[in-house]
Amino acid sequence: MVLSVAVCVGGLLWTVLALPGVKGGADQGSVLALLPSVVGTVLGGWGTWAGLRALRDQSTASVIAEEFARLVARVEGAQYRQLLGSGLAVPNGRIDLTFTATTTGMSSSRADGTLEAIANYYQGLQPGRMVITGTPSEGRDRQIGGDAGTGKTVLALALILGLADKKRSPQEPVPVRLTAASWPGSDIRDWLRTHLTDVYRLPRREAARLVDANLVLPVIDGLDEMDPGTAPGYTSRAAALLRRIEQFEHGGAHCPVVVTCRHAHYQALVAAGTEPRIVAHIAVARVDASRARSYLSQRVAGTEQSRARWRPVLSALETVAAGPAGTVQPEHTLLAEALDTPWRLTLAATVFEERTADGRYLRDPADLLVLATDGLLYEYLLDQYIGAAVAAPHRGSDDISHPSATDARPQLDADATWRRLAFLARYLNDNSGPGDSSHRRVAGRALSSTDLVLHELWPLGGKYWTRWTERLLAAVAPLPLLGLGLLLEPDYFPGGIVIWGLLYCVTVLYRPAWPKPRRIDLGRLRTPDGRRALMLGFTTGFPIGFLSIFGLGYGTSDESLQVSVALGLVGGFLLGLVVGLARGLMIKQESVGLLPRHLIRMDFTAAVVFGPVMVTGALLVSQFASDLTFRILVPNVSLDAQYMVEFVYSLTVGVFVFYIPAAGGPAALRYFSLLLHTRRNLPWRLGRFLDDCYELGILRVSGTAWQFRHRELQDHLATHPAPPPRS
Repeated sequence: MVLSVAVCVGGLLWTVLALPGVKGGADQGSVLALLPSVVGTVLGGWGTWAGLRALRDQSTASVIAEEFARLVARVEGAQYRQLLGSGLAVPNGRIDLTFTATTTGMSSSRADGTLEAIANYYQGLQPGRMVITGTPSEGRDRQIGGDAGTGKTVLALALILGLADKKRSPQEPVPVRLTAASWPGSDIRDWLRTHLTDVYRLPRREAARLVDANLVLPVIDGLDEMDPGTAPGYTSRAAALLRRIEQFEHGGAHCPVVVTCRHAHYQALVAAGTEPRIVAHIAVARVDASRARSYLSQRVAGTEQSRARWRPVLSALETVAAGPAGTVQPEHTLLAEALDTPWRLTLAATVFEERTADGRYLRDPADLLVLATDGLLYEYLLDQYIGAAVAAPHRGSDDISHPSATDARPQLDADATWRRLAFLARYLNDNSGPGDSSHRRVAGRALSSTDLVLHELWPLGGKYWTRWTERLLAAVAPLPLLGLGLLLEPDYFPGGIVIWGLLYCVTVLYRPAWPKPRRIDLGRLRTPDGRRALMLGFTTGFPIGFLSIFGLGYGTSDESLQVSVALGLVGGFLLGLVVGLARGLMIKQESVGLLPRHLIRMDFTAAVVFGPVMVTGALLVSQFASDLTFRILVPNVSLDAQYMVEFVYSLTVGVFVFYIPAAGGPAALRYFSLLLHTRRNLPWRLGRFLDDCYELGILRVSGTAWQFRHRELQDHLATHPAPPPRS
């Protein structure tokens, strides 16, 4: 509104000042026609915006939730299939996990269930508050004890898919998975709104409408990853989040929430007095010998030859499943205990299926019995997993935003992959802080101990050096455009060099500490937000382009006036269209369904495509202000005074363009600065490398971040910087 009023007032001012200098009725009529044209353009833009807003407001929260549920099912379905198998390939086998449910403050009694029935069980809870933990190991090998890898995230994803399917009623909330470590410390509703706009690219109004209508079910994954140590206390971040969850209510009733956490961490929080008062506790059971045998039979023993290779392992598991405990050989029992989680079964299947270049199997599955007896199995599997995953022959494809199976990729080197991932794992673990201290903070933000986001990894290169390198790149990047401008206007050379040199020195001192990538999205013009941004950009660019170009050719003769008006209309239309497209196609929010590495590419594309447009628009604004000053307001001034005024105008406009990076590029520059400072440890194509690791099952994707497939894998790599010997 303020901008529209300013444009109209500017048109009125120009008309009043220009009219006395025009002779002839036709010329005066042309000048007088300018103001109604400008006002009509502005009113037309506002009318279009109001119509689009009215159409958008007709979408109810239930309609938005229905479309959103399909999007969640599509995205989380890809992650679910990835966790069930190894990489993006469709898994040959799966495990139907079992669980035991107990309740606190509810009328429901103890119950048992399976992975397939988790959604049905949850729908019977009132209120729908649930904590998912694993069942601690009772085996003798305490190194693989606890409930790590029992399938908590898999069960949570199964719940999300079950609740988001086509059978959901319009009143049921849509489940949304959030990473607990990314909690900003805010209210749960504010966190949800931000997550829906930043990750799922929902317009802010639609996100707020869903959250306010209680149509979003937060599924908070990894409560145990919020704090260092194994016993978070009352003052921990996890305890603070649980207190926020306790305050998450509507109309005096508790709102539904699902949380996953390791058993020991959750019990420490319970002992600290932060347990939710009304909650259902789901304990995911260990995988028994029968289910482990069934999984391996499907996954790696589907042919006669493969069954013969795996017969010692399958026979041992069958013996444990069928015989009484006192009659089973000890090594068979130890093997069953060592393979009693989905994570360790996946490790075993991947490592012992590795082949050499000529097709021979590198390891004998019978060695699993020996390693389990010696208590070395888990450590051995972690040591060999990276090499086995890199050597795996399959690379599957998926239905959203992933390269096809025919997309040729370079073969990764196992040792180099280990070193690079170990470098990243050490960085993530260091972010947790030493001992039980709080997370490391840089530039006002707590660093994540789980998420790998390309444009947020810059502290790896040094929290000061990386940002100063980006400032230098930001100052150098526009120099080719400046050189082109000086070639076109050689008379402006001395003053231009001084003005733009000072401009760079002033504006480059500030760059956002945590830049957000922008991207070009052709599909955004099909959305109300995109069309509104297009019209707003057009109504802004058209008057600026018209007045600037009209002022350049303004004269007193009829011919010069007609030429100036024609050129002004053409220039105004073109600039308005370009500015409108720049605003309509480019968005800040990260898009769901995109590979995380694509965000940097799109931010760079936005800067290359629309950076010159924004600079051109800024120069036209500066030129129009200069013409308005020296031709109408204060004519006949000295050349030095003109340079001084032009310097002020250029500085003001330059600060707007560079101080607030409207055209994109800060995230890409920060990422490139990071690569310059980590050349010894990370590849140039870091995004492609991490994407390859994701396809191989070493990493997983959560929103716009990569994460290690399992926290145990991250910890193992962090403490082993050099790759172990291959065996």
